[in-house]
Amino acid sequence: MASKDSSRGKKRSSHADLLRLIAEDRAEGGRRPPPTSGHPALSLLLVGRWDDAFGILHQLSEEVIGAERAQRLLDKCGDRVAVQEGIRETIEALYARGTREAGELALAWSMMTCRPSYPPRFRSVLPQLQYALDQADLDANDDGDCRDRLRIWWAAGAGEYIQEKRSPFALAAAVLAGEIVKESALQPTFEPVDVPKWFRTAYPGPTLTVMPAERSTKLNNHNRPFQDIIDKPLPLVLARGLAEARKRLSYEFPHASAALGVLFKDLREGEPIRLKPTILLGSPGCGKSRLVRRFAKAIGLQNVQRFDGASAADGHFGGTSKAWSNTEASVPARAVLASRTANPLVFVDEIDKATRPGSQNGSLMTAMAPFLERETAARYRDQSLDAELDLSACSYICTANDVTALPDYLKDRFRIVRVPAPTLVDLPLLAASIVDSMLFEEGDEWAGTVAPFAPDELTVMAKAWAPSGFSIRKLQKIVAATLEARDACSMRH
Repeated sequence: MASKDSSRGKKRSSHADLLRLIAEDRAEGGRRPPPTSGHPALSLLLVGRWDDAFGILHQLSEEVIGAERAQRLLDKCGDRVAVQEGIRETIEALYARGTREAGELALAWSMMTCRPSYPPRFRSVLPQLQYALDQADLDANDDGDCRDRLRIWWAAGAGEYIQEKRSPFALAAAVLAGEIVKESALQPTFEPVDVPKWFRTAYPGPTLTVMPAERSTKLNNHNRPFQDIIDKPLPLVLARGLAEARKRLSYEFPHASAALGVLFKDLREGEPIRLKPTILLGSPGCGKSRLVRRFAKAIGLQNVQRFDGASAADGHFGGTSKAWSNTEASVPARAVLASRTANPLVFVDEIDKATRPGSQNGSLMTAMAPFLERETAARYRDQSLDAELDLSACSYICTANDVTALPDYLKDRFRIVRVPAPTLVDLPLLAASIVDSMLFEEGDEWAGTVAPFAPDELTVMAKAWAPSGFSIRKLQKIVAATLEARDACSMRH
């Protein structure tokens, strides 16, 4: 009981200190004069403590967010989790107002959610901060100070200070004071694997013989390509660069960080990739399918065998009889052959749209069940190949909008992970990641040619995006239209 009383006392003390700080700021007009640009986010860059930044920003925002919301923020000051939730609600409300002043305050409040121990959070504010600073007309001292501190924020967003518990405001002050030695720049990003060269090179790591000769029969003409893997040890792809992969995917999918955390828990650096059977559950357009593709590539799986659940009306997933003239091997067997690896990823898109069990020709759900149990998959008899395969190393990820209609025996075999829909808070980061993808598709020579979105552009994008229910597909069109409008405007001028 004493420890609880002590905790409450600390919260009351913190709350009282913050109220005192805000009162002092109002009396003194702020601890340091803001930059002449008047941008609240640039004012916060010059602050050395999170509490100081909160007090200054609360004072600047009170008229815009209203007395009631401002008081709710103060009431939550003693609880770190509650005050962060209040800040996120405030950001949403500010972006929803759609004015320039509200957008600038939303950016400043977004800075309050950043912490060096979780670098992905920085990506939603850094491009806008850099743009605001580049456009500001500051005197030489303020400009130099802001740029020095912003460089430290960029380094924190790149993960260089991930062990730090203090806020980025205190971190910047400590680095500039010489208390923390600046760390090296972020290492170059993970390079894609040269697949053809990789196949030609002898694999030094662990292997698995998927199709032993003693458990196989003579192949017919339709399955002749499987001759290449009979009795041959196939590589087990190892997980490489997981820390960097997780960091980049969290930048790209800020709304799905929890789901990514679940997937990455299955992996160990330098060990064969094998994921627990997983269903990613979320609303249409929240980016589930793209998340699967990007996740697979980031961890080193260059080939993903996609199966369309919406068009599955029978048990074709498990292969067709060898007696048929157009016989075809099971989807996991084809994934092994296509990738020439023993642990490919099989991606079933929209599994909830497949025909329900009960058809005389079987169903996708009943056909999948044997592959999801490791012991059964290790001795799967493929009816098309008429061979016993070891498919125990294959991984399975599905997407679904609703799992209530899935049979219990399938839900028991799958881990169901929810992917929430993005919100306005995620807009700056998602828009930036969509631009990065567009640049990559255009080619490396275009890299770095697109300036970050300005606050007024993000405001217009937010107004167009919200009515769509925050669909990623809709946002991709909005981003493309925004860039086209920017190009058209620059041509006129």
